[in-house]
Amino acid sequence: MPVLEVGSVTKYYGSDMVLSEVNVSVEERDHIGLVGRNGTGKTTLLRIMAGTLDYDSGSVTTAPGRAVGYLAQGLGYDSGNTLYEEMRGAFARAFRIADQMRELERQMADPEVAGSERLLDRVMQRYSRLSTEFEMCGGYDYDVRIKTTLFGLGFCQDDLGRVIDTLSGGQKVRVALARMLCSAPDVLLLDEPTNHLDVDACEWLEGYLRSFAGALVVVSHDRYFLDATTNKTWDLDGRTITEYPGNYTFFVAQKELARERQAEEYERQQELIHRLEEYVRRYKAGNRTTMAQSREKMLARIQRVEKPRESPSVKLGFGKSARTGRLAVVIDRVSKAFGERRLFDRVELAVQRGERLGIVGPNGSGKTTLLRIIAGDLAPDEGSVALGENVSVGVFWQDLRGLNEESTALDEVYTMRDWTLGEARSWLARFLFRGDDVFKRVSVLSGGERNRLALAKLILSAPNVLLLDEPTNHLDIESRHALEQAVSGFDGTVMCASHDRYFLDQVATAILEIAEGRWRLYDGNYSYYREKKAAEAAENASVEAASGTAATSAGPSRVGAARASGSRAQNRARTGPGNRPREASREAMREVGLIEAEIGQAEARLAAVEALLASEDLYSDGERAREVVTEHRAIMEELEKLYEAWETALCEAETTGGCED
Repeated sequence: MPVLEVGSVTKYYGSDMVLSEVNVSVEERDHIGLVGRNGTGKTTLLRIMAGTLDYDSGSVTTAPGRAVGYLAQGLGYDSGNTLYEEMRGAFARAFRIADQMRELERQMADPEVAGSERLLDRVMQRYSRLSTEFEMCGGYDYDVRIKTTLFGLGFCQDDLGRVIDTLSGGQKVRVALARMLCSAPDVLLLDEPTNHLDVDACEWLEGYLRSFAGALVVVSHDRYFLDATTNKTWDLDGRTITEYPGNYTFFVAQKELARERQAEEYERQQELIHRLEEYVRRYKAGNRTTMAQSREKMLARIQRVEKPRESPSVKLGFGKSARTGRLAVVIDRVSKAFGERRLFDRVELAVQRGERLGIVGPNGSGKTTLLRIIAGDLAPDEGSVALGENVSVGVFWQDLRGLNEESTALDEVYTMRDWTLGEARSWLARFLFRGDDVFKRVSVLSGGERNRLALAKLILSAPNVLLLDEPTNHLDIESRHALEQAVSGFDGTVMCASHDRYFLDQVATAILEIAEGRWRLYDGNYSYYREKKAAEAAENASVEAASGTAATSAGPSRVGAARASGSRAQNRARTGPGNRPREASREAMREVGLIEAEIGQAEARLAAVEALLASEDLYSDGERAREVVTEHRAIMEELEKLYEAWETALCEAETTGGCED
């Protein structure tokens, strides 16, 4: 049974139809990515599903007893509460139940109730029901859930006492997301949830949503995020929705196949129609009139196949650039700090001609600062930057500072080149400025339009070294793809700071990580960088587990979710390795033994991590807390796979009965 259903919904804005007879349903475990170009109505549909926007016809139905949580794009608020108080609000129901339980405890202590078996039994039954409900509402582990969620989304211990009103707009959006996740609705409707999140927070959210037991509908331009969190895709195109199984990458392949099939069917049908029309034209008035009339009726009965629509897309291309020296940019022991906060120390890089360097790190780590130093916009505290021979630098800043608010789109491109009105309009059309759009002032342009205009100017500057600061911000998926192709085909040098992991995967040949005042260079694209980081983390965890096994052998104190998951792991271990069938073959038993050894190592790492989770000191370091929570989740997933592998191997090892499928 669907938990949320949209039936034949139509929506107009004035005389413009945005949605036409949309029919979709959300099942219990659906994780759905809602995709489409900017302006097609994705946010409109989410708001209709959330009940915050009226529609002109149709119906929206939510299953009885199911709660829907909606995160609007750019949502922020002022409440006067501290961050921790605001998060406690997500557990208001649990606290109300706690008050009722305390009242029942008072009644149980009353001699009159305690002396009556009938009254005491009634109170105890009520208390038992409330206790179960309290646990289901997160009452026993709300503190751990609050801190885990907040720290996963980039907050730290010191932020807990800050008043919401003093937070930045991006931080308020993260608070709204954290509170909604803690409230655990049955259906999550998320509109661009990764906005204002750095890579670590995005990956934490991906892990959370992958294990989310409810239903999910998410609008996002982050293709990496969609691939990691969704199992269905809704394509909003032409005012209606086509549903595809699978994540975003699977959807793209399926849509392209469907478009190719439609194009082939259209061409075949057009050939048939042309032959029939030609026959009717030639013989309608001749001696084959009857046959011509028959073909005319056949033409009338043909169900016409629509020609595949070619949606307007950005046309990007940097063209051939002037050749630089072998070294395009040399960064010599550059350091930068603001006050006592050191962003990076003694960065040494020699960026070669043609290299495409991706720069990653948490928000505020210094990515933009490094680009500003290279561009000569900011002086380093120590060290120097030297540009290579014949270098011409083109810069794209994420705040789009190169645009004049009072200028029109035409004015902006006129500043770059002396050309006719027709030439200027033709150039702007490549960036989707058509008709009267070219006369719009910069001050009224949307984020995506500003971004495209800045790219139009950047390409006209004919650089051979590109410095890109979050170039995919505000771009829809199709425009991001066009930018990827343009940067990949650029024959100059690129240094790009971005949170768009998919973009970095496609264009980067090396990754520079800046975090916690340190820097490190990795050869390869973003996926290679993540693999190396994961391998290093696993190795470090193994070392920590080995050194901490003796200290935790008596059994660490565990709290909340860590206690529950840890207990499940231990119980399964006790009923798992340890009772081998005597009849097993040596080779099969060797496999069982190897898996048991891996389980033992994983459980040792799990014990060490859970000991850390139980420590209050952990939560004073938000970055470390996020790492530990992520590590705990990864070990639990690893153990689940190992237990399944152990059971399979044990079944294969048995030569007689006793193994059930």
